[in-house]
Amino acid sequence: MSGNHIRGIRGAALALAGVFMAVLAFADDPLVYATIQPAQILLGESAQFTITNLGDGTNPITMPVVAGLKFEIIGRTREVQLINGTTLPSSSIVMRVTPQMAGIFTIPAVTPRAQPLVLQVNASASGTSRPSLSRPAAPIPPPPILSGASIPKGVRLTDDGSAYVRLSVPKREVYVGESVPVEIEVGMRSGFVSSLNGLPKLTDDNFALNNLSHQPERTEKLINGEPFVLLTWRSTLAVVKPGAFSLSAEAPLTVKIRTRPKQESSLDDRFGDPFWQNLFGATVPKDIDVKSPAQELTVRELPAQGRPADFHGAIGTFSIASDVSPTKADVGDPLTLRMRVTGSGNFDRVDSTMLDHLDQWKTYPPKSSFNTSDPIALGGMKTFEQPVIASKPGVQELPGLAFSYFDPNTRHYETARSAPLSVSISPSLADSRAAPHALGTAALADNKFAAGLRPDHVETPAMSSLIPLYLQPKFLAVPSIVVLAFAAGWASARRRRGVGERESASDRIASRAAKRSLAQMQAAARVGDVALFFDSARTALRSMLAARWQLAPEEITAAELEDRLGAESDIRELFALADEAKYSGHKLNATDFARWLRIVRRQLMSDKAV
Repeated sequence: MSGNHIRGIRGAALALAGVFMAVLAFADDPLVYATIQPAQILLGESAQFTITNLGDGTNPITMPVVAGLKFEIIGRTREVQLINGTTLPSSSIVMRVTPQMAGIFTIPAVTPRAQPLVLQVNASASGTSRPSLSRPAAPIPPPPILSGASIPKGVRLTDDGSAYVRLSVPKREVYVGESVPVEIEVGMRSGFVSSLNGLPKLTDDNFALNNLSHQPERTEKLINGEPFVLLTWRSTLAVVKPGAFSLSAEAPLTVKIRTRPKQESSLDDRFGDPFWQNLFGATVPKDIDVKSPAQELTVRELPAQGRPADFHGAIGTFSIASDVSPTKADVGDPLTLRMRVTGSGNFDRVDSTMLDHLDQWKTYPPKSSFNTSDPIALGGMKTFEQPVIASKPGVQELPGLAFSYFDPNTRHYETARSAPLSVSISPSLADSRAAPHALGTAALADNKFAAGLRPDHVETPAMSSLIPLYLQPKFLAVPSIVVLAFAAGWASARRRRGVGERESASDRIASRAAKRSLAQMQAAARVGDVALFFDSARTALRSMLAARWQLAPEEITAAELEDRLGAESDIRELFALADEAKYSGHKLNATDFARWLRIVRRQLMSDKAV
């Protein structure tokens, strides 16, 4: 294109702008103006947005672009209007505005002299009704526009200045399995970004975002003097494996790209408003992925030294408390033992075995519930409840409970403990009734045996006494001899069985623990909980191997397994899968669950040393 041609185009554009300015000076109303009705709707409804152009109607009008709103042309009109005694032709474009999320949206002004329009979109809820059209609603103030003359720290705009993504991580050193709060902010320049095409995500597969909300916080801000719409998500970051990583976030957007070279678009920038820029400079939509500046993050493995046997992967700061209700009951009545874990951390790994086997108590598997105190479920309280039944009367004591976790602030394992609890157990009603009856019968028998029965007639030679023969003195020694012989035989059998019972007591306890672990694995497999499945398997195998190798459970490490079993062992592979299952997101099918269940069952039920 020749220089004369370019100068001719610029001259024509300036002349057209001069005509617009002349008409604006002549008329009180702006050349182009817009309206929206109604100004307040529910999510799922639509509003009508109309742009009216006073003039010959030949000027092209580009639809506005607002993140979260969809504009569709539904009609066009042409008419003649009388303004200040002057007849002007006018044309209008009628659009349907459909919101994609709830919030307060600012639609940019169609001219520099006009005011922006505000559309409030309320979330749908039962009992919420649309404002009556017979009485106009009170004007809705636009959302506050935060000041920001320069680019904030951690923000890097795209080359065309249309968008940015900012990732905020409060820590530069974390541990495997730790839940770290993060914030992702997507900034979109008003009039230049058409749509957000999905939720933001992390660029590294070794990290995962949990509880990312589909309804971000929406605000507006001036960056370098330009209006931006900000969408902010808050979530928690989960780490899969140790190492040094460069972490960033990205968001898929559709932006408007100019089709004319920048050197030929000086007039577009002179007006500064997106409407006029689109009027003089044609644009096309383009899908892009906007990334945040990378942040260096060091991930450390949890230390093996000092790891408690009941540690299940909880990382954070926690405290516990316990109680039992009721505190008074009869023998055989169930009680509820509760342990409450309060704090901040990865509550999905907060677990407790509660009470195991106690001679004077019958226990049942505990259940748990969680109440969060923040939207990202980082803080809150997890409650464990276990039914217990007392087997004998009297004042009984429930031992204190314990919960172990790793504190990333102190970099040490901690164990929180609760105080023992006392309950009063009364004899059951059936036992209370049986005791007086037995006592009365014994007293009556003792009285009869002592005094005998007085005959009511004269003894005859054929019947010397009414006392039964087996109660007469010469026969009283026979029952005593029988009782003594039975007692001696029972004591001898008891002594013979004592040694065998003592030898098999630990085996019975181990068998019960193995069956309990297998039951937990089967329950986890039924609901598809991979993390719980492998964690239950690892806990059971660690206890089994510790007993066979005469080691403490915390000494059963990956290195110990490799030394004793080799690198290709199924047990070593299972321990590795248990470390990664919670955070990798891998799923198992029914065949995989069944295979690992058979492997664990074979190991637990085998009497041979591995």
